[in-house]
Amino acid sequence: MSEQPPHSEREIAELIRAIDVPAPEALHRRIDALIAEHEQRGWRHSFLTRRAAPLRFGLAAALALGVIAAALVVGLSGGSSALTLHTAVALTLRPPTTAAPALNPHNRTELATNVEGVAFPYWDDRFGWRSTGARSDRADGHAVETVFYARGHDQWIGYAIVAGKAPMLSGGVVEQRGGTTYRFVSEDGARVVTWLRDGHLCVVSGHGVTDATLMALASWHSRGMLSS
Repeated sequence: MSEQPPHSEREIAELIRAIDVPAPEALHRRIDALIAEHEQRGWRHSFLTRRAAPLRFGLAAALALGVIAAALVVGLSGGSSALTLHTAVALTLRPPTTAAPALNPHNRTELATNVEGVAFPYWDDRFGWRSTGARSDRADGHAVETVFYARGHDQWIGYAIVAGKAPMLSGGVVEQRGGTTYRFVSEDGARVVTWLRDGHLCVVSGHGVTDATLMALASWHSRGMLSS
């Protein structure tokens, strides 16, 4: 009876695919091709199976480690554009690191800060939501600016705008309004709405607010009014 290696190359390939690291699809295809080629060579001469098993497993294991290392480099270096909604929401739930932006003197409906031309709203005078702080982050290759607002002592939100091409989103409760798709989800105990403004992902999360309030806030630029 011939001795089999503890794991086949195909099993190692499945392990690589299961790794939760955003490696490029091209890298996965290349690894699949290499493993397939190696399997064909390794099993072509069955009489060498017993002696070749440790070497074959060693090569496959080394290949797996190489894939993991490459995937980690891609995932951690900012080369991937796979920004997740969870990451974006997490930024809106962190504390501010800078003072609140000032009012834009040229447009009293906006604050004097924007992300690639997409401005943050000024809500204080008309709606009672005052800006309380801001923060700047970088996640998965995207710059993310967040402005925080509060109304009273028990309602607050974080409003994030993501620079660059907006990532694909799915799931949640979808509502269409004025040609814009809004998605409502729950993350870390907060209610969240996401949508696109001029091709940029916007994320508003809040505590002590209803979905109706989030919708009114998200659609402020097109509705011109706020309801709670």
